[in-house]
Amino acid sequence: MMKRLNLIFALLTTVVFLGGCLKGTDPQPKQVGGATFINAFIETDAVYYYVDRNTISVLNPLFYRTYGPTPPIYMYPGEARLELYSTYENNRLVDTTITVQDSVFYSSFVYGTHDDPRHFITDDRVPEDIDDASAIAAVRFYNLANTDRRVTLHIGDLTPIAAFSDRPTETPQTGKEREGFIPVATGSYIVSVVDENGETVATRNDPVDLVAGSYVSIFLTGDERDPTTFYVARVYQWVN
Repeated sequence: MMKRLNLIFALLTTVVFLGGCLKGTDPQPKQVGGATFINAFIETDAVYYYVDRNTISVLNPLFYRTYGPTPPIYMYPGEARLELYSTYENNRLVDTTITVQDSVFYSSFVYGTHDDPRHFITDDRVPEDIDDASAIAAVRFYNLANTDRRVTLHIGDLTPIAAFSDRPTETPQTGKEREGFIPVATGSYIVSVVDENGETVATRNDPVDLVAGSYVSIFLTGDERDPTTFYVARVYQWVN
């Protein structure tokens, strides 16, 4: 599949190195995993990332409602310590161990509040029942907002997908459980998020282009204390 070959080539040839995960002057590894980092943590301007106590220069800082790097950074397979710090008083939000497998793409999502920081890591894979990954578009949806509302994703005029309906704010467990992408009809759509009372929480003004071969994470972020902060974000993902 040409698109996936191009992605893997770009991943292997990127000059962005993950501090501490590449050994000395060894040549670029033939077996690697790739990672994208997504910041939906509203209570600070930005987040700093460290792996095995080494800074990730291209991510420091990673500002709210942004993600990176593109292409993903690559890492040797194995375990590594991941820490995330808020720019507000240098509060540590996350301190966890991640396990990287060969030729698997991952995404790290951080969200929540300083009192309740939340984080999960997804495996970004093509659905198992898909024979030709470049022939479809697929989506996953997360509610990462600080809100008690249960929300549903609306993709244009398509019938809402059951798995994207009546969603409370994710826990780290549900975030991981809902990592799978679900195929949708290709097209260019205005997407919105509606709560259980039928009220539109937020609408993304620019269309989300779901072309064949695209795998997109769509998520609600923001805070109920200031409803003007609600925002529908989207990330085009690298997948295996």
